[in-house]
Amino acid sequence: MSALELCPYFHPTQIVLVDDDIDFLGNLSLQLEADLPYLLFDSTAKALSYINDRRIDSRSRQRFFRLAEQDGEQKIVLDIDAISRELYFSNRFSQISVAMVDYAMPQMNGLDFCRQIRNPHIKKILFTGVATERAAVDAFNDGVIDRYIRKSERYVYDHLNSTIRELQQMHIRETFAAASDVFSVAGPSWLADSHVIDLMETLRQRYRIVEYYLVARPSGFLLIDGEGRMYRLLLSSPEEQTEQLRRARQAGAPEECLQAIDRGEILLSPSVLDIASDGQSDVLRHWSRYSSPATPLAGPRYGFWALFDQRDMPGAPPPPEATFSRYLDWLDTVGYSLM
Repeated sequence: MSALELCPYFHPTQIVLVDDDIDFLGNLSLQLEADLPYLLFDSTAKALSYINDRRIDSRSRQRFFRLAEQDGEQKIVLDIDAISRELYFSNRFSQISVAMVDYAMPQMNGLDFCRQIRNPHIKKILFTGVATERAAVDAFNDGVIDRYIRKSERYVYDHLNSTIRELQQMHIRETFAAASDVFSVAGPSWLADSHVIDLMETLRQRYRIVEYYLVARPSGFLLIDGEGRMYRLLLSSPEEQTEQLRRARQAGAPEECLQAIDRGEILLSPSVLDIASDGQSDVLRHWSRYSSPATPLAGPRYGFWALFDQRDMPGAPPPPEATFSRYLDWLDTVGYSLM
């Protein structure tokens, strides 16, 4: 799985910040972007205990793959329904993805700390000064740390925020790939489509999206903001547009609706179309309420995209009870008690 490829799912994961200078930690916490969840430790012993006492999560091997018959053979396939159910696990945000540690500390230096982290999937950032930069370079080359950041950099906090985001993505990507590589199962090819990647970043910023999950039938993602508000992103290939038109006609959609789909002006909410196809065709009398403009998407496969706010959308999946905002509130109440 390439670093330029979208993960099949993403949700925020926990960051552990370790430095013996409590004032520095306090200032550092103010420089982190608001949607990065963190815990502060001024004790290396407490931080290591917190990290190493947690169970290493290998759930993706059980959850995201299943046996299916293809071409008369039993094969391991990606279970997209299982991926979309991940948003209902209440502890999904508490997984540790990144540890950022200062080099010069009295109890143990940052490199010794990183060597003692047992979970191989946790990404490690070393904060270093000029005097210890050579040691950081050697540790990076030896795979002890994943990144090092000089405290003296002019834009050090911008660098830190972008690095944490990169490593959070890498953590989930590698956790998923650890299973998919074993089973030789690839995700949809459009996860690596630069147009889709750019679109996802635009929507993340516009709607303050913090987590997303791959869905199918039809293709796309569930997008979720910090308050648990859900959106359905529909990526419609020409074939899927034709299939939506066929299903809408079969479900008795008004002619005006059918013409709008055929002209590529709108797409219908997948959940509403499912309801209509199951015999509740009356819902399509209000088709304009349950449609969204179809926006052209350049790329080798997908013709249009549309975004649907899932609030009050018939048939839409329920929002998660455990939201990222509530998780951040919980971190605020327990964070200092763990130091």
